Amino acid sequence: MDRKMIFFDIDGTLVPECTNDIPESAKNAIKTAIANGHLAFINSGRTLINIHENVKELGFSGYCCGCGTEIYVGDHTLYYYELPLSSCNEIIDFFYKNEISSLFEGSNSLYILGKDAYTPATASIEASMGIKFTPLDTEELRNSAQFTKLLYWAPNHMEDSVVQEFLSQWFDIIDRGDGVREVVPKNHSKATAIQKLCDHFQIPLENCYAIGDSTNDLPMLDYVPHAIAMGVSMKEILPYVEYQTDTVENDGIEKALKHYGII
Repeated sequence: MDRKMIFFDIDGTLVPECTNDIPESAKNAIKTAIANGHLAFINSGRTLINIHENVKELGFSGYCCGCGTEIYVGDHTLYYYELPLSSCNEIIDFFYKNEISSLFEGSNSLYILGKDAYTPATASIEASMGIKFTPLDTEELRNSAQFTKLLYWAPNHMEDSVVQEFLSQWFDIIDRGDGVREVVPKNHSKATAIQKLCDHFQIPLENCYAIGDSTNDLPMLDYVPHAIAMGVSMKEILPYVEYQTDTVENDGIEKALKHYGII
């Protein structure tokens, strides 16, 4: 059998934004693809703590989390990147002193800083995941918080270029729209996760498929030969895809996998 690997974003791809409601058609399509002998991986900006049980119940072959900073195959950790605590301290101190609202993401903890970081989206994540963000409201917490990546809201009281220049020591920055910046460690992306898994399983890149909807999916969509956009996607990704499927709610995952003969 010509084994394939399929990589799924979560938000806006597997589930509608800010929910964990996976359509039945997507559940059945993914289970069928795996039963057909293919490998199916989550490839998300979410860190492991933010992967909902509804997703884990589908029996994925593994998880690429935090934009390539954590890679899990079954119960095995294939790759894990850790930002040094000294760097975490320096970054949090900068954001705290400059009053920049942000969400710091670790594999086991999520930390929040600043009143503007409490948005309907973050409130929805708290409610749906059953996770409470830990406010960095004491010096002790700010000195001990360990994270790998972060989101921040571009400030109005200072130039965002100053923030980006500071962060560029460690990170690449993705514009997620509406003033939201996703900040990912250098040399890590959804594409590097795919490359590591191709090497691990000895599966050629031409057998890889990626499905996404937003700009943080661009590295993987540009990397694989079979890139798929959801029916509602950011326009910036459309030049990079081979096929555009339907929306999440209108069986987009099932239609995409049928289009390629995976199910």
